[in-house]
Amino acid sequence: MRKLVTLLFVALLLPYTAMAWGRLGHRTIAEIAERNLTPKAKANIERYTGGTPLWQLSLWMDEVRNDEPYKTATSGWHASIADSDCTSPQVVRDRYRDAKDGVTAMYDFREQLKNYRQMPDSAVLVALKCMVHIVGDFHCPGHLRYVDAENKGRFAVLFFGKKTDLHKVWDTSAITRYRQKWNHTKYADHLNTLSKKEIKQITKGWAQEWFEDAARDIRPALYWVYDGKEIEKLDDKFLQKGGPLCEQQLQKAGYRLAKALNEIFK
Repeated sequence: MRKLVTLLFVALLLPYTAMAWGRLGHRTIAEIAERNLTPKAKANIERYTGGTPLWQLSLWMDEVRNDEPYKTATSGWHASIADSDCTSPQVVRDRYRDAKDGVTAMYDFREQLKNYRQMPDSAVLVALKCMVHIVGDFHCPGHLRYVDAENKGRFAVLFFGKKTDLHKVWDTSAITRYRQKWNHTKYADHLNTLSKKEIKQITKGWAQEWFEDAARDIRPALYWVYDGKEIEKLDDKFLQKGGPLCEQQLQKAGYRLAKALNEIFK
């Protein structure tokens, strides 16, 4: 992890470009998380963010994903891997992703940040930005991988008559279409509604357990779209299933991100 910290610290000093859940999804997750931070965790985090809300930091990993040294350091963290039983033990992550996946990164960051008060502020900020993004990504249908299924979604579909690809539908189009004209604040108002008992239930465990739960939730969606020669036409029938699935994943990711940050920045 020392090499990782050094690389990310250097990376923070460089300019960044580009973007690709999408803006709305990541911002919604970060907004839900921020609303569920403990006062102490919020105060400790603001030492590094300067009071910048988490939703404004949530897209950083996408913004720098094509720029070195970020590309080398973070590229694998946008996706995670599960086996056909929807489990993701270290042996699976090592074999199929060479431990370059979001779940492994979350464990590495948790270990690294045990001593966050002794780390350079810039390194803590980069780690924070990465965690905010990673938890979102491994709940997204377009970023979850299975060892027995090719589901990157890089094949063409017609989404309400517009040609795109399935990955972009999951990342952005499904949630922007399902709740038209909603921003991340409105989505967070709608989804930040679970009771303390419900939150405790869905935040049990840590990154591996959360990802495996997402893998079970998302697995049926592999069969909603046929990856064939003809362009699939996705309309209301798809959105009636895809919209609620996305909202469920946004909600779970938001609460789980809050738990991760509360535990680390206590």
